[in-house]
Amino acid sequence: MRQEGRLVTAGQHSFTVVQVSDTHLGRHPGPIRSGYPDSDAQLETVLLDVLRLHHGADLVLVTGDLAEDPEAPVYQRLVDHLARLPAPIVGLAGNHDDPGVAREVFVGAGHGFDGERVLGNWLVVGLDSCWPGHSAGLVHPGELHRLEDSIDRHPEHWVLVAVHHPPVTVGSRWLDRLTLTNGDELLATMARHPQVRACVFGHIHQTYDAMHGPIRLLGCPSTLVQFLPEASDFALEPVESGYRVLRLHPDGQLETEVRRVPATVPGELPA
Repeated sequence: MRQEGRLVTAGQHSFTVVQVSDTHLGRHPGPIRSGYPDSDAQLETVLLDVLRLHHGADLVLVTGDLAEDPEAPVYQRLVDHLARLPAPIVGLAGNHDDPGVAREVFVGAGHGFDGERVLGNWLVVGLDSCWPGHSAGLVHPGELHRLEDSIDRHPEHWVLVAVHHPPVTVGSRWLDRLTLTNGDELLATMARHPQVRACVFGHIHQTYDAMHGPIRLLGCPSTLVQFLPEASDFALEPVESGYRVLRLHPDGQLETEVRRVPATVPGELPA
């Protein structure tokens, strides 16, 4: 309950959320294009690191571009990889995905897809930003309404929003053409609710950490390859794959760090 406009946190504890993003699994294990590493092997190495360091995580968010070839067997292979993690899993679709097929496989395996999940006095809401036929994203009015409805139904909860596409530009000219086309609408929707503490996203294959008013905006590395920050044209950066860890505290505070995983630097990247 609330007292003097503040959430009461007695009896609550902190929760750990792991964000894994942009796995890009191909039709078969192996590199999805010349010069790239094996998508499955990269993901497996990252998940083993998650399992070793964050075995007790309360939730794993897989924030889109799950597949390079969006077919049911590919999503099933991803689900099989994720099965080594004991935490509940929620997936999101990205611009490379077929949302309907991905949802069917994830839900069929007992995982969440989009939707919402309550962790103590936190609410995690996953949004669909897929815009068929486009690499950029769009959060449709129905998704914005669903976000507001979720928040309104949980007035005593702090809120973490998850989406594939970033709602802001990130400083790379080529990539900034492929963000959310209505990111300002998502930001405005979140800003109307002071309990929204952060928005996490994938798509950019790099870290990002900035504030939009009181809302923290957080980008995540890919499990596969990383995009060179602040690049005018498409370029890859020869650094380790990674994932993001978030610690959600009962008073609404959030701590986060990006973990770079050893032995995941691609040996030979295309120019």
